[in-house]
Amino acid sequence: MSRKSPSLNLEEVLSDLTIRWSTRWSTSGLPAYGQLMDVAGELERIRKTMGLPGLWNVPPLMVTATLDDGIGQGLRIIERFAGLAGLRVHPIGLTVARERIVAECWLRRPALLGVTVLQIDSEEDLRWIGESLPEGTRLVAGGAAFRTDPDLAGRCGVDFVAGDVAAFISYLLQTARKSFD
Repeated sequence: MSRKSPSLNLEEVLSDLTIRWSTRWSTSGLPAYGQLMDVAGELERIRKTMGLPGLWNVPPLMVTATLDDGIGQGLRIIERFAGLAGLRVHPIGLTVARERIVAECWLRRPALLGVTVLQIDSEEDLRWIGESLPEGTRLVAGGAAFRTDPDLAGRCGVDFVAGDVAAFISYLLQTARKSFD
């Protein structure tokens, strides 16, 4: 990460990062999990050193889970960067039943629900989640199922598909500008 002036804010740091990542990834492909977590660690250090606040005055809540992913590397990356952007993150777990995911959302009333979906056969569960969320909770999803079937999100009520962490950060930046009303 390049050196920035002390007047820099987190929105500028994240915007710069996503532009550089998108450019690099378009030619070289996505980096490995460890490399992304290293970048998150560096960003965390910069944020602390410079005393950069999160993107929101009142940090919104993001609940996270996977429907059919027992490893959850992508979800851990999203959780880490969501926290760095200033969201409060509440992980539910891996391979979580749709009923539990929705119950947690009704209990906690998050601004965002982040879900990983790897398999196309999880469509019914994802659709049920999309139809059952409390008003005001946006469904953000990612995973191989959306690359396999680009229309899946529309059928299931997904508000945003995060193809990678740069896309997710861009979404957070756009959302922060509009706020979570």
